[in-house]
Parts: sequence; structure tokens; C-alpha cells
Amino acid sequence: MFHTRVCEIFGIKYPIVQSPMNYAITPALVAGVSNAGGLGTIASNMQIDIPPSTSNANAEHMRSMIREVRKLTNKPFGINIQHGRVINPEGKGLERFNPQSLAVMRVAIEERVPVAYISMAPPDSFVVETLHDAGMKVMLIGTTVRHGKRAEEAGVDAYLCAGYDAGGHSPGHGDTTLFTELPQVVDALKIPVMAGGCVGDARGLIAAFALGAEGIAMGTRFLATYECRWSQKTKQALINAHDGATVAWGKILGTGLGRTLKNRFTEMYFEMEMKGATAAELQAFIDGYKAPSGRGLDRKAGAYFDADLEWGEVYMGMVSGLIKDIKHAGDVVKDIMAEAERVVARLGAERMPARL
Repeated sequence: MFHTRVCEIFGIKYPIVQSPMNYAITPALVAGVSNAGGLGTIASNMQIDIPPSTSNANAEHMRSMIREVRKLTNKPFGINIQHGRVINPEGKGLERFNPQSLAVMRVAIEERVPVAYISMAPPDSFVVETLHDAGMKVMLIGTTVRHGKRAEEAGVDAYLCAGYDAGGHSPGHGDTTLFTELPQVVDALKIPVMAGGCVGDARGLIAAFALGAEGIAMGTRFLATYECRWSQKTKQALINAHDGATVAWGKILGTGLGRTLKNRFTEMYFEMEMKGATAAELQAFIDGYKAPSGRGLDRKAGAYFDADLEWGEVYMGMVSGLIKDIKHAGDVVKDIMAEAERVVARLGAERMPARL
């Protein structure tokens, strides 16, 4: 029932992709999702606290993460590539892009990672062609119909449609919710479309299918797992979150919206924004963070590893209000698919609406 083109393209049993959340992901989490039949995804700075200082250092770290994942699974998995915008228009081919991202891309190709998950970047046909030539399948995440059309024109294999309600940094400046945007994207594209975030249980999966999606990508639900690197206190904050616990911010910075837990940091950020602070002033405020541990962590790492819930950036989606327990990553996949069968059965047997 749930075997779609997404399953065929990526060689997976279930159309569930684990989103590549920076810092939080471990090889065990990636492998757990893949072993359960979904697609685990390596993040571009997985299992590091402070980003490496050089492109080669980060790329070699990714190589070690790829090899750790392969020790734990023989199933398909992906890697996040953020090639970014063209920074060197005079360069040829891949030389036009960010050296650090390109170093990761080259390692992914050398290590024969089967799937590339491109984010925080406009689609580029040369990048897609390069990855295809290396035998990789390519998905790209965006927030609008326009992003989807450009991705399709660039030759990607699947497009992930993210909504304003998603956690983390959205790939663009869209402020339309997932289930409003998703059917419009599906109608506009011929390639498979996935619901890129904003789903946390089987009901969300079935809703996405009803709107024409052929799979889902989840992030926040996989944060509440034993394999996630977050501190227990930070995971508990996610479990305790309610429907209004998060807020989207950052449009003035020019890096896309970010959705995090509401706290003293977000309050101060919005106060500065309302008073007319410039992008440079807001960025200086963000960068001026001092980790409670004194380890030199940035706001995200301070939130995740020091459990700084007041001044840290605790990224999570609106769907966090649905999440009430911590599970193993593989069980998240298995439980959603088992419950999806029951949801479909209830829809056919009961009067609407069918409730859990």
C-alpha cells in the first residue's frame, strides 16, 4: 500500500526519510532508520560540537561518519550536501561553489554514498549531473512551487516540500504551511514529491499521501530518540513542548527562517528586530553567545549539549507538540508504518473523522 516511486528510487522499504539535523545525528541513528526500512541521512556536520576549521577536516570527518554508518547497516542511506550559491562565477564546474561543501561532495562520491539530500541551496543542474554520474540519487528540499519547478528542471529525482511549520532552518523564506503548499507542489511537478518535515506520526503520513505526496521526511520526531546526541534535558524539553512552544525567526538575516523553542534568546532577538536592528547587529548578537560550560560552543551546540534552554537555539518543529515519548530510531519508522495501516483501516470502516 505504501510502496511508492520514492521507495523505488532510493531502494527502501518504506517512504520515510530522516532529515539531516546538524549536531544531533549519530551513525546509530542513521543506521537505525535505514535498518528499519527508511532512509537514514548523514548530516553535514554530524557528531561534532564545533565545526572543523578547514574544508578538508570537515570532509574527512564525513568520511569517518560514512564508514561508521556502513559498519551498522548494509541498507541505503544518504548524506546532506549544502553546495550553496555560486561564489566564484568565473570558476568552472564545481569550482564555482563553496569549497567546504564541495569537499564533502567529493568524499560522498568517493565513498559511493547512494543518495544526496541537497539543502539550503538552489538546484544546480551541473551538481545534479555530477552526482548522477557518480551513481547517486538526488533529492532537494525547498518551500515553494517555484523551488520545486527549478529542482525538476535541474534533474533531481525527488523534491521535498517543507512548510513554515518545519523545525530547523527552512530552505528559503516561505511562510506557507506544509499542508497548504504540498498539494500545489504536487499539481505542478511530475517527479515524486515528499512532505519535507511537519509530520510526526502516522496521521501526518496518511494526510501527506492524501495530498499527493509519495513519502515524508521527518526531523523533530527523530530528535526524541535514544540515538540522538541531544542531552536528556533538551530531549525532555521537546517532549514537554505544546502546540505553541516554537517560533520562526531570522528572515532579516537572509539565511531563511529558523524555527526553535521559544525562550529568552528568541524574546531578545525579536525585541532587537522590533527596535530596528540591522542584519549585522542581529548576527553579532547570535555570534556573541557564551556557552555555560565555557567550551566555546555556539548557540545550537550550547542548547543541545549543555541544555541551555534559555539562551540556546533549540531547533524543533511545530509538530513537537505531538511527541510524547523517546524511542529507538528504528522503532519510530516501524511504529509509524504499523499505525498507518490501522489509520487507513479506520478511515474505511468508521464514520469521519477517524480518531486515534
